[in-house]
Order: sequence, then structure tokens, then C-alpha cells
Amino acid sequence: MVADSPNGDGPLGTVERKLEATVATGTPAERRLARFFIDNLANVPFETAASIGQQLHLSPMTVSRFLRRLGFQGLDGLKTELRLRATTTAWQVSDTPDTLQRDLQNGQLLAEVMTDQIETLHRLYALSKQPVWAEAVRRLLTAREVFVASYQNIGGIARYFAEQLAYARDGVRYLDGLNGTYAELLDHPPEGTLLVLVDCRRFASKSRVLAREAVAAGHDLLVVTDQYCDWVAEDQCVLMLPATRSRTWDNFMSLAALLDFLMTSVIADGGEAVRRRTQRIARLQDVFGDFEKR
Repeated sequence: MVADSPNGDGPLGTVERKLEATVATGTPAERRLARFFIDNLANVPFETAASIGQQLHLSPMTVSRFLRRLGFQGLDGLKTELRLRATTTAWQVSDTPDTLQRDLQNGQLLAEVMTDQIETLHRLYALSKQPVWAEAVRRLLTAREVFVASYQNIGGIARYFAEQLAYARDGVRYLDGLNGTYAELLDHPPEGTLLVLVDCRRFASKSRVLAREAVAAGHDLLVVTDQYCDWVAEDQCVLMLPATRSRTWDNFMSLAALLDFLMTSVIADGGEAVRRRTQRIARLQDVFGDFEKR
């Protein structure tokens, strides 16, 4: 299934169009609910009617009735719709080459991409204020060892995060999975260890298996993923990427930004320990002549 364009066609546009129309014409409670879903579509897979009602001071029944009025079978129906609208590949293009070329030449295409990225940064900032963010930072700072795993074309971003994290703390390792077993993690004593698993659509077949095996072995887990991931548990520590609306291909600016913001939080919360660590690394870089002297 191909991702929908921002012109409102297809399932992606249908969900947003219904919500935007309700913001303009609904009752006060409906407008509050519509605005909540517009702002939090990325977090819908981890919400319940009760949790949404609690945040908005409405009853779970009001939430369910609202969604049924929009044509969904309650919250589960909306979750199913959001899963079905995922693309099968990050490189499928929904517009014709002529349309893309025209919109590139008149500036519309790049304007859409930049607007989407700006909105994503605002949503990531909001995410950084949530309790789950503080918990993720705590785990990254207090774990005795941190293992980072990722796959395919986002593996480079995750590896860069692991290398940056190693500047702030010791005991960081990137798992490339080339040995086919992940024994360096799964045969490792689990006490004080954390697996950071980074995966977005299309999901790697190994992600679910590695997460399951790591949890079963007693390792802590931090998952960085998107709203289409349907295997993370509600009680797990999950940082969910905001939804994007690109009509060319999935850009990974949001993932890079999330990991960069997360790194900034680790540095800030790590305080003096991080400062001492970075000073030691800087001295060793000078000793071994890694960089030209200015």
C-alpha cells in the first residue's frame, strides 16, 4: 500500500480530514478530542479509551462514541487504520514523476518537506517533556552497559548515536548482528544491561525476535520506533517517532533529531560524570593524534 499524499487522498488524508472537520464543527468535547488525536496520532497505539479520557477529563464512553461517529470501530478501529496506512517500503512514491517535478520546480514539494520537518521538531520537543523521555535518559545513564542495535538503512543513524553515547559514558557497544546470534548480548549477564533497539518501517524481521529474547534473558529494553510498530508492549519504555507526511519517501530526519535530542538530554543530566568522561576521551585523542592540531 502506498503512502498518501498531503492532498487528502487515501486513508492518511481521510483520518486527518475527519479530525480537522470536527475541530471546526464539532461540540466542545468533540473538538477537544479531535485536537488531541491530531496532535497525538503517533501515540495512539499506546493509548486506551480510558487513558485518553483521563487526559481530557472525559469518560471512556465519550471517547469511543466520538470515534464511532467518525466511522471507526472504537479506538481499536483507529489503530487498525493507522497500521494499514503504512507503506511497504520507505522508497515508494505516491505521485507521478511529472507531478513531483512540477511541484519541485514551483517550490511546493520542498516547502511541504520543510514544513513537515518543522512540525516534527515541535512534536519531538513535546515528547521530551513526557515521563517516558526522562525514563529513557535515566536508563541510558544508569545502565552498567548499553547495547545498541538497528538494521538496514537506519543502522548508520543508530551506530552514530552509539558512538556519540560512548563519548558521554563507558560500556557502550553497537550490535551489527553479523554473527547471526547476538551472543555478545544474549550470553552476557543481564544485570545492569540495556538494549536500545532502533527500528522503523519497513521493520526488520529480527527486531521482534531480538527484543523478545533480550527481555526473556532479563535485559532492560528501550525501543525507538514509529507508530506502525505493533509488537511493543504497553509496559515497555518506548520513544515513538511523530508521524510524517512525506509523499516522496520516508525521510529519517525525525529519527536523527530524536536521537540527537536524546543525546543532549543524556549530556545535560549526566552532569559532572559526563564532563570528566569527555575530557578523558579528548586527552586520549590528543595522545593518539586523531585530529590535526590547530
